[in-house]
Amino acid sequence: MTEPCHDAFLWRVPRPLQRAVDAYAWNKHNPFIRGAVIQFERQNGILGPGGVSEGHLHKAVIRALFSKDAKKNAWDYEWVYVTKADGTPIPESLHVWERGVHFVPASWCDELKGFAVRNGWIWGTVVNTGVLGSTPNGTWPIYQRLPKTTMRGAFPVPISWAAYRTLAGKQVPQWAGSSLMQSARGVVNGHPVRWQPYDDPGILWVNYFDAGRGIHYYPRASYGFPQSAGCVEQPYNSAPITYKILHYGVPVTISRQSFHFN
Repeated sequence: MTEPCHDAFLWRVPRPLQRAVDAYAWNKHNPFIRGAVIQFERQNGILGPGGVSEGHLHKAVIRALFSKDAKKNAWDYEWVYVTKADGTPIPESLHVWERGVHFVPASWCDELKGFAVRNGWIWGTVVNTGVLGSTPNGTWPIYQRLPKTTMRGAFPVPISWAAYRTLAGKQVPQWAGSSLMQSARGVVNGHPVRWQPYDDPGILWVNYFDAGRGIHYYPRASYGFPQSAGCVEQPYNSAPITYKILHYGVPVTISRQSFHFN
């Protein structure tokens, strides 16, 4: 793959990463900047309660930045690229790109001469994303990591418009067993759905990146196509490897593009 030099990097990056960076203004809301702040919080022990990052320059971050004891990022730069099915036989997939250490050929762009860099895709696996496109496109940084947790919510089950009309005025719990109620019906990306509450304990190897959406293991008969309520689901053998590779602050890009190494 021909990899252009992005102005914001001191090393070559894949074209999809450049497109993802270009999609955001260079300000405090930029997910790549927020990811760097989260990495700094993790490295310097100033994550919030429960290991959750605030993802912005709050007072503790500012103090740590100007401290003589501030610690630099201990991890190589990483990026997660999740590609969703788009009416093709290509399965949905997750790939991790990493900037490591190696020799830089003299033929590379002038900005990189003298740097020792290795760029490459280091890991990949088939995944499931959300039904009806409920995993939105975009980029978010990993803000919390949990080896095991309980996930609660309501799954969007596709229904006909006729069935949708029969649910008018009806309610269901916001999650299985909850006393909080919500409408029994909804619309997801233009599709009518009924909400099916769930309460799933023991969800393993979770990297939260967008509100309640995360990358994690979930048992399915097969993988590679939309099945989840919005999360990125992985097979049992892949999920612990992904969890070990990733860390706080890594940007996660969700895209409708197909993945290609070249």
